[in-house]
Amino acid sequence: MQHQVLPLSLRMTGAILSAMSRPFPVTTAKLFYRLYCTPPALKLRPVHQQFRDQAVLQHLQVTSYPFDNAPLKVTTYRWGTTGPKVLLLHGWGGSPLHFKQLISSMVARGYQVVSYDGPAHGLSGGKRTNLVQWMHVLEQVMQQEGPLHAIVGHSFGGLNAALTLSRKNVHVPRLLMLSTALSAPVFFDEALRLFRIHPEVMPVLHQLIRQRLKEDLSEMDMHRYINNIKADKIWMAYDTTDTLAKATEIDDYLQQYPAIQSLRITGDGHFRIMRHEAVLQGILAILAADIK
Repeated sequence: MQHQVLPLSLRMTGAILSAMSRPFPVTTAKLFYRLYCTPPALKLRPVHQQFRDQAVLQHLQVTSYPFDNAPLKVTTYRWGTTGPKVLLLHGWGGSPLHFKQLISSMVARGYQVVSYDGPAHGLSGGKRTNLVQWMHVLEQVMQQEGPLHAIVGHSFGGLNAALTLSRKNVHVPRLLMLSTALSAPVFFDEALRLFRIHPEVMPVLHQLIRQRLKEDLSEMDMHRYINNIKADKIWMAYDTTDTLAKATEIDDYLQQYPAIQSLRITGDGHFRIMRHEAVLQGILAILAADIK
């Protein structure tokens, strides 16, 4: 069973934001926004560092936002040199190297694997980032990489892929999502409740996002794009013990989007699902299947 335990520093920050939220909603919204645009630091394990040494690292230059042409360096990783190309998207605070088992299996079966450190992650540029930027960067990476056989996204990476394929002029034959968050607005609502931040902050936060990112937070929700994800085959794996991507919410979503094939497991939670044997085999089966 997976339990969500917040670090002491984050609990203390939450307590401060809670105390500030009613008398100072604008300041609280700005601090909360900054907090949730700052990914946690990640220290790679030796096994992941060794696996990175087996990859070919390159750098792409992309623009930062649809409304901001400031250059942003994106570090890409490549395993395999021939075969159908599969793009992997890590989650918030994650790394392409967390797909180690899947990458090894795909390369052994003749696939070419490409991934990249998201903005403000790993070796890519930036200190803070957000979903709007992730979608913009993914669109550019897809355009530069050329035809893809599939995209595999974990957690925030899956949400990024689904929204990009729904909202941008891009298409992929196969989209596979693992423990995918479904809705940025729901995520923010839950975070505000977790920190006991006064409800008055939420509309201020919506306005702040519109001002800074030129987007409406309510649009960052997969429920708004039922049957509109531009992928010929869509597959989703999730875990009933996941406390971050809740199985009950995914169950409801799948009822609304019956074209999505799915695998429901129990016991591995949000992160270990990436190396669960049935999940790995399910991914490989979808990659090998013909598009009908």
